[in-house]
Amino acid sequence: MLHFFKTTALILLLSSCISSLQGGQVLRVGLPTPGQVPYFWQEPNGEVRGIYADTLRAIAMELQLQLEFISLSQARLVRHFIAGEIDIEVGVSTNRGELARLQELSVFSRPFGIVNEVIIYNPELEFPAFILKDLKGQSVATVRGAAVPSYINRQDFASELQIATRVHRGWSQVGLMREASAVHYNAKAGKKYKISLPYESNSISLRLHKDRLDLLKQIDSSISRLAAAGGVENIICKYLCAG
Repeated sequence: MLHFFKTTALILLLSSCISSLQGGQVLRVGLPTPGQVPYFWQEPNGEVRGIYADTLRAIAMELQLQLEFISLSQARLVRHFIAGEIDIEVGVSTNRGELARLQELSVFSRPFGIVNEVIIYNPELEFPAFILKDLKGQSVATVRGAAVPSYINRQDFASELQIATRVHRGWSQVGLMREASAVHYNAKAGKKYKISLPYESNSISLRLHKDRLDLLKQIDSSISRLAAAGGVENIICKYLCAG
C-alpha cells in the first residue's frame, strides 16, 4: 500500500512538472544590438518592439510560452546560441552562409515573411544604381557581417541606420540594406535618398536550437494560423504603413 501511494505521488509530481513546463516554458530570444528598426529593437525604457518581436509574441501567446529577450551583438548571439544559452533567433534566412557548427545545432520554422534587399543611393548620383553589378568597383556602405559579392568595395558599419544617415548626408554615395529599413528611415526618419528595386529576396524563419526541437511543429502550426488570419500582414502594416 505504501509503495502504491509513493508511486501515485511520483506520477502526480511528474504530471505537474510536465504541465508546468508546457504551460510556461521560457524561450531565451537573441536580440541583436544595435537594434534593427523596424524589425527588432529595444526602446530606452526597455520595451522590445518591431515586426519580429510582435510576430514572436503572437506565437508565444497562443502557445503559452514566455519570452526572455537577451541583448547581444550578432557575433555574441551566435556564440551563445552554439553554447545552448539562446533558444531562438528571429528573422533568419536559411540561404545565408553560416558556421558549420551553427548549422548543426539549428532547426528552422516554416517561413513567416520575405525580406527584400535594396540599394540606397544619393539622388545626385551620376550613374543609375539599380542592380548589384552596377556597383562593381564602387565603395559601398554595408552592414558588418552581411554577405555581399566580392567585387564590391565594401565599407562596413554597425547598423542600417548608420548607412541611411551616411547616404543622406553624402558621406557615402551608395549603401545596401533591407527594403523595410530603407523605407522606414526614408519616410519616418527624414533620411533622403533613392531606393532601388529589390536585387535579392529571401524568406525568413525562426531559428530554434535543436534542444527545443519539440516546439517546432507547434510553432509551425501557429505561424500558419497567424498568416491565414492576416496577423502577419497587420503586424507589418503597424510599422510600415503610412500614418
